[in-house]
This record gives sequence, C-alpha cells and structure tokens, in this order.
Amino acid sequence: MNPLNRQWFYRGFRKQLRTELGRTKAEAVWQEAGQEYRRMLKERPALKRHKGAMVLPAVSLYRALVRRGIDAEPPLNRYGDRMGRRFAGIVHGLTGIPGVSGWIWKHVDGIMHRMSSEKLGYRRRIVSRPPDLYGVDILSCPYHELAKELDAEKAVLCICHMDKAYMQGFRRIRYERTAAVSEGAECCDYRLRYDARKR
Repeated sequence: MNPLNRQWFYRGFRKQLRTELGRTKAEAVWQEAGQEYRRMLKERPALKRHKGAMVLPAVSLYRALVRRGIDAEPPLNRYGDRMGRRFAGIVHGLTGIPGVSGWIWKHVDGIMHRMSSEKLGYRRRIVSRPPDLYGVDILSCPYHELAKELDAEKAVLCICHMDKAYMQGFRRIRYERTAAVSEGAECCDYRLRYDARKR
C-alpha cells in the first residue's frame, strides 16, 4: 500500500493531480512519490512524527513531479491554499462560539509558545505582547530546515500557504504575515491583533 494514502493532509493532492495532469500521469506521480516517501521513512524512522509527517510527503511529491519535468511549486502551493481555506472555515466556525475568540486572545502568548517552541525546533524572537499586538518573528522553522537538508527547500512552501490561509479564519483576531524564511526572508513575521469587529 502506498504510504501517502494514509497521510491525512496530502491525500486530497492525489485528486488535484488527476484534475491537473490526467489520471494516468497523476497515478504515476503518486506511486513514485509513495516509493520515495517509504524510502525516506525507512532511512529515518524518527521523522514519522511532527515535522517529518508534514515535510517528507511534500518532499516526496515535489521530487516525483520534478523528475517528470513538472514545475512542482505551483500545484503544491495551490493545494496548500486550498487546504488553508478549508481549515479557515473550521476555525471560523469554532471561533463563532461565544467566548472562544476572547479565550484564544487571552492565552495567545502561551498558545503561540507551544506551537513554535524551541522544543519543537523553532527559533523565535518576541516583538510585542498583548493587549494591543502579539508579534513574533520565527527566525528558523523546523519544516524549512528539514526540507533544506533534503535538498527540496521549496517543497514546504505549500505548508506556508496553508498556514497563511487558515489564520484568516479567526473571528475577532486579525492576522498578518508579510514574509517567510522559506521564501528567503530573515523571518516569518507573525502579527496578531484583537479586533472585536472582525467577523
């Protein structure tokens, strides 16, 4: 069985490939990427969790597309955008529950710390804290670092696209990011503000 079939985040990319490349070519890419993914997991089983769970499938798909002469960035980034919009809808629904957005904002410092801690492989710089603005610069991202190590740096841009899209789903919390380390910037500049009027 193709191990990509069990990857919840990337499963839908197979359908997108069929639409964009045709069934035969899409299945060939999917199978080749699955073999690549299996090989990488065998070599480094510890990467099955956290960063590897997101990065290795992206790198496998990226390599399979490139080997067939296809520019891999656009389809992967389109998929990241699509998944981000899907997650944004879920976040929008959850933050529509009375009190949820306020609770998130009250705990934003701790939530962002847990999501981007050194323990998870991030390096970060806090720029500002609530009540007005929560700002953090991510100086080094484990997803990006692993993709660089695997010589497929641009494969993880789809994760950045997903991240940027889903963060727009929060009610009452405005999100902005103008740069990303995966795009060659010094940092990913996350800025969040509470805005009671944002629906």
